[in-house]
Parts: sequence; C-alpha cells; structure tokens
Amino acid sequence: MKAASSKAEQPDQLVQRALVLHRQGDARLARHLYETALLSDAEHFDALHLLGILEYQAGHAERAIVPLTQALRVNPTLASPHSNLGLAHQALGQYEDARHSFERALAIAPEHVETLNNLGNVLRDLQQPEAALARYDEALRIKPDYARALNNRGNVLRELQRHVDAIASLDAALQLDPQYAEAHYNRGNVLQDLYQHEAAAHSYQQALRIKPDMIEASINLGNALQDLAQYAAALDSYEHALRLAPNSIAARLNKAHTLQRLHEPELALLSYEFALNLQPDHVDALIGRCNVLRDLNRHQEALVCAEQAMQLRRDYAPAFNSRGITLSTLGRFSEAQADHRRALELAPHKGLYYRNLVQAGPLPAGDKHFEAMRQLAQASDRLAPDDRVNLHFALGEALEKLDLHDDSFAQYLQANALQRQRTAYPERATLALLEWCRATFTSEFLQQRQGLGTQSDAPIFVIGMPRSGSTLIERILDSHPLMYGCGERRDFIQTLMHFIEQHHAGRSELDTLAALTDAQLVQIGEGYLRRIGDAVGSGATAEAEVSAPHRRFVDKSLLNFIHVGLIHLALPNARFIHSRRAPIETCLSCYSKLFDDVPFSYDLGELGRYYSAYDTLMDHWRTVLPPGVMLEVQYEELVADFDAQARRMVQHCGFEWDDACNTFHQNQRAVATSSLAQVRQPLYRHALSRWRPAAQLLQPLLDGLGPVLSGTTVPDPQDAHPGVAPHQ
Repeated sequence: MKAASSKAEQPDQLVQRALVLHRQGDARLARHLYETALLSDAEHFDALHLLGILEYQAGHAERAIVPLTQALRVNPTLASPHSNLGLAHQALGQYEDARHSFERALAIAPEHVETLNNLGNVLRDLQQPEAALARYDEALRIKPDYARALNNRGNVLRELQRHVDAIASLDAALQLDPQYAEAHYNRGNVLQDLYQHEAAAHSYQQALRIKPDMIEASINLGNALQDLAQYAAALDSYEHALRLAPNSIAARLNKAHTLQRLHEPELALLSYEFALNLQPDHVDALIGRCNVLRDLNRHQEALVCAEQAMQLRRDYAPAFNSRGITLSTLGRFSEAQADHRRALELAPHKGLYYRNLVQAGPLPAGDKHFEAMRQLAQASDRLAPDDRVNLHFALGEALEKLDLHDDSFAQYLQANALQRQRTAYPERATLALLEWCRATFTSEFLQQRQGLGTQSDAPIFVIGMPRSGSTLIERILDSHPLMYGCGERRDFIQTLMHFIEQHHAGRSELDTLAALTDAQLVQIGEGYLRRIGDAVGSGATAEAEVSAPHRRFVDKSLLNFIHVGLIHLALPNARFIHSRRAPIETCLSCYSKLFDDVPFSYDLGELGRYYSAYDTLMDHWRTVLPPGVMLEVQYEELVADFDAQARRMVQHCGFEWDDACNTFHQNQRAVATSSLAQVRQPLYRHALSRWRPAAQLLQPLLDGLGPVLSGTTVPDPQDAHPGVAPHQ
C-alpha cells in the first residue's frame, strides 16, 4: 500500500494520516502528507502547526519557525502554537523572541505548567535567574509533583549560589523519579561546587547507570575523580566520553590534563594537539599545550604557544599566567611578574596567580598585590579551596622575603593544614616501602646481581629530599659542556610501573620487583633510557648514549633515593649524587612550599618521620653500594667551599673540571623548580640557617625527626654528624 495520498483525499484526511505516521516516527512520509495537505489548503491550521512541531522534533528548529508563525496567523487564540514557537526560537538562541512567545501562551493559559517551566528556562538563558526561579515556583504551586520543574529549579538555585536549597530541590525531583538521570547529573554539579567530590562522583555514576551515553556526566565524573586524585579512574571516564563523542574537545582537554597528572607528558601533548586539530583557535587547548611543552623542556615552543593564546584572547587571565610561568623558567623574571600582575587584575581572587607572582621575585611591603593578599587572607574561607591554599602559601613566602617570620610561619601553618586535608598520604604504607627497600636490597642481594643490567654510564642521578640544594647541584653539572640537566622527571618510576603492569602475573608490586631476573634488569635499564631519551634530545639507548656534545645526563627526580638499589642493578654504571642539607632546615623549607607530588610535607610530624625514614634508608645505601657509586654533597659545605665541592662532583661524574661550572648562575637553560630564582644568582649564604619558629610550634617536627636528627641529643662520635656527610 502506498503512503502517498490520492487526489480524492481532503486536507483533513491527509493530516489525520500524517499524524499517525508522525506518532509512529516516520517523519519523512508525515512531512510529505502535511505539505500535500497545505498544497490544497495553505491555511490549514493543523497541518501548519503539526508540520512545525515535526520540524522542531527532527532538530530543524529553523524550518519550524515559518509553519508555526503561519499557524498563529490563522488562529492566534490557542496557547500551544505560541508555546511551540517559543521552543523553536529558544533552540535557535533567539531568547527574547522565545520569551515573547511563552508569555503570549501564558496570557491564554496562565496555569499551563509546561509553559511556565519553559519560560523559566529561557529566562535562565537571558541571565535572569531570579525571574526564572519565580516561574518554576509558580509551576510547582500548580503542580507540586512536577519533577522537571524541580530539576530546573535546582539548576537556577545553583546559579544563585543557594546550594543547600538546590540539593533539596533536586532530591525532591529524584524522590518523584529515581531514574531521572539529568537530576542525578545536576545534583553532582552542585556537589562539585561544594567541593564534595566523592558525593558528586556518586551522583554522576548514578546518572551514567541510567543513561550510559550521557557524555556530560562522563566528563564531569572524570573531573570529580581528578579532584579526588583518582587519576587512572578519571582517565577511564574521559575515554568513555570520547568513545561516545570522539570530537569532544572538553573530553580531550580533560584527558590531557589527567595524563599530565599521571606524568605522561608525551601522551598529554598528543591529546592537546588532537583538540587543536579540531579547533586551532581553542585558547584553553593552547594554554594546556604550553604547560605540557614546559614539562618536556621545550620552553621556547611553550612561550610561542602562550603568546598565540594571548593574541586570541587579550583579556584571559590563564594565558597571562601561563606565559608568566614560562618566562620565569627562562629567567625573565621582570617580564614574568608583569604577566602575573596582569593575570591578577583580571582574576583578583586567584590564589595560584599570587603564588606565581611571589615566586618570580620579592614584593615590597607597599605593593598593591601584597596588600591585596593580606586583605584576602583575612577572609580566605570565602575562597575556593585551591585558591585558599595557594594564597596562604604565597603570602607566607612574601612575608618571609620581608623577614616578617612570625607572620610568615602563621600563613604556612594555615596553608599546610588546608592542604593536608586535601591530600591523600598513606603514611604507614609509605614508610613500610622504605623499610622494604632496606630489607630487600641487602649487600648479598646486590652482590649476587652485580653488573647484570644495562651497561650505559650516561645517567647521573641526583637524589635526596626536596629543598636540599639539589637544583644548585644540577645547575652546576648542567653548566659543564659534557653534561645535560634533564630536570625532575619520573622516567624511572614510570618505567617500573609499566614493567610491573606487564609482568606482575598476579603478584604484588614488591614481590614482582624482588623476583627480577637478569634479563628483566636489562629490560628495565633500557626502558628507562628510552623514556628519558626524549628529554635529552636523542634516543639515549645503551648503544647511542647521549647525543653530542653531551656524554652524560643528570636526572634530578629526588625521590629516586627510594629506588637506589634497583637503579644500581638495572644501570650499574650510573652514578648517584646525594644532595643533603641539615634536617631541620630541609624540613622547614619543604613546609614552606606547595608541591605537586610530595604528600608527606604538609604536617610537621609526618614530615619529620618521613625524613627520619629517608635518613635511615640513605645510611643503608651508603653501606651496601660499592665504593665510588654514590657521592655525598652537603649543601652547607658546598656553599662554604664551593670550588672544592663542585670539583668533587665533576670528578665523580668522570670529567675534567670546566670553569663554566663556576658561573652556573649565568646558565641560560630553563629551570622549573621552586628554586628557579635562586639558581640564577651567584651563590648566597643567607639560607644556610633558616629562622625557626617557637619551640612549641616546632615540637611535632622534632619528635618526628628523633633526638639525633633534631639535635636534641649528642650522636655517637663514631657516626657521621646528621648534618655533615663524610667525603668519599
């Protein structure tokens, strides 16, 4: 039977047949019949009205406008065509026209709850949240169990910063309809605003259980998981979103950011570049690419990328901030400060921008941004948690540079207490790992496997605690023409994790490492050299070594001190330089900084206990390593007798002295650590002994360190002083 109409059929008959097909989902034939009816009667109201509805439902709002407008010319007394015309205008972003249509519909049918709800939605689009709320409330007065109005009311209450009321409205919607995916999703958004990330993740998961193809819920679930530092799970969520929408730029950018947090900068760069292929002028993608290029030591390219972002948006604070950070790493501090000041003019409550400004150089007491920090700090509980933490660290550093130490330490106490609340630090498991290394990598264990790994002598590992003078050591070595400083990279630990994923065979990570075969040691050594080759600028394999003119590279990932035994087995010709500083000075310096991946530094007691465990493990490595493998460099001795100590380091690395090492502060290579300003100055002595707070404030640190390291008891004269390491 043909669906086409016969000539004998009247317009009313055609419309009836079309309506049946319309309801069955056959839009093509329904459209044909509506249009055929209109050929016979161009003013057939039902044909015009229903054709407009069909076009709107088919996603062709622009084609719906004409028939709906014509229907209203035929009969302007009915509410529904006015309301449907409003929906079409809203879909096209024509919000004033939409409001006009909805208001005409309500003039005819003032208690039509769907139209009240739709008018509320378009008022939100017009940035009139209070007026929108009144319309939702009016709809709910008429129909208290109207779940959609409760959901939309929750959204507008969120916009009005009435988060508790928003949750109540969304919960009411979900009580009426527990399978309402959008309400679960919107509830997650409110909880994210409240920094209740775990509860938010649960709401997003509920939404995805009901609607697995809800892309926005998958992306926002990833964001909540990132905030919970569950980066692998966040990555899975973004991957799910990209399977649903491969060209989603939001999912691409969030995936890239997560890969950065997982210390996979090369993969992050690919994700940013994929996004830029989709939209070359996407400013946030350019800023993300700039940030990851810095991680890859490609600082000039990063600078170009930041400037491209600034040309696209000259009033965008993140672009100024990103360029400012890049300029700081290149030693262009006055330009960096100008960028950070401009960023703060655009975003005066952004704590990170204050911290970056202070790190680029000291602020005089009368500086307007210094005074702004002090004002903000007095009511910092109104700021977002991240801004609050950054602000207190920034103000602490600014005050410290002005020698206002009591005020400075008060800021550090606040900053660290806040950051500790946000930081997952499994202290027992962490200290147990250090003890496992000491128990496993005994002298016998190392001697049985001596010389089995990759034979390259290219790597030099600078190890120790953060804030122990390691950046100075790397800078001196990097100034030598035959050595290249790679900065703080995680290539060895990433190589280990990749190896464990492939070979664990159901065993724990530690059991897998304890059972390494000779061939696997070689595999780990060669895998590390391949990974770090990109940073050196060559494939630094065992055969290729390091590209000319550099013969060796310096890896300053300090926490490699944990893996010294394993590194020695995998790379037996590598050399270690242990950067060491007096314990209390090291710990107080750590306590003054906000790190990306040093979770033990935000509580003085935990910091002291970690230092003590580190010191015990380093004593073990001194005992079990063969002579000549590890050199101890005490920061205080390096400052007091620079020439002799610097020559020891260069000799330990197997090279003749070069006078360029004396002028390390003139080295133009980028520096990305918190010591970026200090190492561009000649050697200074004022940081040898830090100001110390009152004893009662310091007591948790002293207790954690123990009596010898804290200096509260006299060590055995046969032992090396805890603050002075013996020479080799």
